[in-house]
Amino acid sequence: MPRNNLDLLCLLQEHGAILEGHFVMPSDFHSQTYIQTSLLMQHPNLAQKIARALSDKFTKKADVILALTPSDSVLAQEVARVRGVRAIFASKDENGEMVLKHNFSIKPGENVLIVDDVAVSGRKINRAIDMVNRCQGDVIGVGVLVDRSMGYLPLTVPLRALLSYPMQTFSAAQCPLCAAKIPFSEVEELKQ
Repeated sequence: MPRNNLDLLCLLQEHGAILEGHFVMPSDFHSQTYIQTSLLMQHPNLAQKIARALSDKFTKKADVILALTPSDSVLAQEVARVRGVRAIFASKDENGEMVLKHNFSIKPGENVLIVDDVAVSGRKINRAIDMVNRCQGDVIGVGVLVDRSMGYLPLTVPLRALLSYPMQTFSAAQCPLCAAKIPFSEVEELKQ
């Protein structure tokens, strides 16, 4: 039985973290909705509750918690605190490939729990799984705060989310917001 009853949708709404507009996502897809989980994670008391709820979704032992980006390192750190293990984050190299920097490492045979704020297409998650496999680690699963996918994500490991919030995304060529000449919305974290 979960140790807490967390209503993530309510928290996102209360903190103004569900934005409406015309957004270009890191995947280059367009969306009319952007979920800015960092507005929750800036509050240590909320970050702890969220991390505990996410950790509770996985029973298998993890040796390391891996965030997909430096911006998700707070989430990884809090989940690692709950589990009593270390936290690391991936970065991009000069070619845009996902790598471990800062002397972070995954040792052969280590169990890795990947955490991310929002899952949309699964491409970034699959790049992380490939990176862990190259290090000879074992991915036990992927925990995300919000699953925005429209259903099936092509993953080889379990994905568990605190909130399912399916939202349609569009390529630039098929975006009805672009066709309607709606200007892009500015969100600082989308520029990084």
